[in-house]
Amino acid sequence: MVKDFYDQLGDLNLLRRAWHLARNDARTDFMFDPYRYSDFAFRLDNYLQGIAHSLRTYTYHPRSLLTMDIPKSSLSVRPGTVLSIEDKIVLFAIACLIAPPLDNKLPDFVYSWRVKKGKSKKELFRDHEILKFPFLKKSTIIKQVDFIEPWYEAWPLFIQEVKIAYEEQGFKYMVVSDIVAYFENIDLRLLRDLLLHYLPRQPRIINFLISLLEHWTWPVVLGGASARGIPQGNGVSSFLGNIYLLPLDTAFQTFAKRRDVKYLRYIDDVKVLTKDLPTARDALFLMNEKLRELRLNIQGAKTRILEEDKEIRQEFFDPRLEAVNDVIEQIKKKSTLTAQERKDFAEELNRQLKKVKGRKSLIQKNELRLFRRLITGYTLLKCGRMVDIVLKQMEKNPDARLLNSAVRYFRFQERNFKKIAGTLFDFISQDKLLFPYQKAHCFMALRYQRDLPSEVWKEAKQRLRSKKEHWYVRQQAAILVGLKQLSKRELRSLRKLYNEVDNREVKRTLMQSLAQLPCEDLTKLANELLYDSDAKMQRLGRFYFGLLHDDEVGTQKQINSLFDDFQEEILIDRIFEVEVISKAGKRTTRQYLLQKLKNVQNNIRRPLLKTRVDSIISRLEKEIEA
Repeated sequence: MVKDFYDQLGDLNLLRRAWHLARNDARTDFMFDPYRYSDFAFRLDNYLQGIAHSLRTYTYHPRSLLTMDIPKSSLSVRPGTVLSIEDKIVLFAIACLIAPPLDNKLPDFVYSWRVKKGKSKKELFRDHEILKFPFLKKSTIIKQVDFIEPWYEAWPLFIQEVKIAYEEQGFKYMVVSDIVAYFENIDLRLLRDLLLHYLPRQPRIINFLISLLEHWTWPVVLGGASARGIPQGNGVSSFLGNIYLLPLDTAFQTFAKRRDVKYLRYIDDVKVLTKDLPTARDALFLMNEKLRELRLNIQGAKTRILEEDKEIRQEFFDPRLEAVNDVIEQIKKKSTLTAQERKDFAEELNRQLKKVKGRKSLIQKNELRLFRRLITGYTLLKCGRMVDIVLKQMEKNPDARLLNSAVRYFRFQERNFKKIAGTLFDFISQDKLLFPYQKAHCFMALRYQRDLPSEVWKEAKQRLRSKKEHWYVRQQAAILVGLKQLSKRELRSLRKLYNEVDNREVKRTLMQSLAQLPCEDLTKLANELLYDSDAKMQRLGRFYFGLLHDDEVGTQKQINSLFDDFQEEILIDRIFEVEVISKAGKRTTRQYLLQKLKNVQNNIRRPLLKTRVDSIISRLEKEIEA
């Protein structure tokens, strides 16, 4: 007898696995949680048990989405959304259950979101000790927790198969197209029917999944509910988008029995190769017909049949990109690099950088993919060769992936901090950026610089206080302000602002600055949060209160997560936790923190962070000696 998947949804081991997958997936969110979900992880099992109970009693209700316009180009945007961590966990738990049987329905020529070979469903429910740790490294999650083949292995296989079909199997024509607003136009009623068709004995979990997706659809003009669209920017949506095109796969399987074609797909990236032009035309007509049946439309301006060798090769083969990827793989394989190796790798990247089109104006399309990979390579080398060009593109090109790559790159550019800080400040203060998303990323990049001039702090405070500013810009400005050693006057001002702010996300982030309040005031504020009407604010209150008054074992685990495998950039993001723990009620906890801080004190290079750490150490030494 087939087990009902919904009955398994409340299994704690499954939810623990889903937590790790959700947290890892959050690394690529359009907008980042200011606490990186540390507040959820601190009472992880309690929260997971709460989710399990609500699932078993049919009382689980999805939260609202965080939304923001995400720029696609200099004049267009797409809807960017972020799910609550609870909803992400539930979605990944559902995916863990339904992905293995659905994977069996996918043909071999579909390369995206494939279940790892040899993974059985029973493995998802084993009592793995590793799942009990609240924080796992990304590499550990990918190797031991995730059940899906990583994209960086699947995508090259997809491209390789396209190349083999063209270069070795005689397919000389390629159908190129693009689906208009793919994720926004997925029809939820059709998706439900598809899932029920492939999993006819699992109506409860499928109906539950669709009810979640319906809750998150964008309202239509007159305010009614829409039956279209799934949230973008998360792994589960990619999985559902993968399944939604199964009818297209089936149609081309049948077509391939009559005509000589090569059909390959990676989510909504479809490649159809043929040996003659009439077949290519018929393949295009078939694609258009089947997509219309799925309530999707082909973008006419991007639909064509490639038949020239140069055009086809440009579509899938870029020797520049392969050279850069090769350098990146070689760097990753080495634990340390010699000076000569570093020089040789940098020279190869320099050669490929010179070949990027649009360096002096606007880098777009495939050139942008190459450019982002170059940023990754230079980031691994901590090389400043690209600072000027990345700053120039950051101003002109608001592409979300480029902005995230730029922030990661600037984290390790100590020698160029004055240029980076000065230019980013100029972007914000002179209103040179079109989109709030760009401004937010400028503030994000600024917090990793060695030191900042006084005008940057002034600008951050002004943006934080401005009710006209987008909430995400205010949030990132608040994180930056929280890094500074604040005076009593500044703390009083921020405490007043905290009472006046209406936006929950800005209010939550202000708590990072208020972690510098005296112990009595901070404890009082944490107590207030415990009774807040908003669940996220309550969770933050429990986090702060727990750090202040928890048992030694729980707080020491949190300290270890801060300082084991020490990285200065992580301490920058979590210095507020150090502030809170430094005021913990138990003397032994403060002693333990003091020792950990002293161990890393001499390894801190950024003056801004060093000032904060030195101040905390000095205060702890006085308190413990008293």
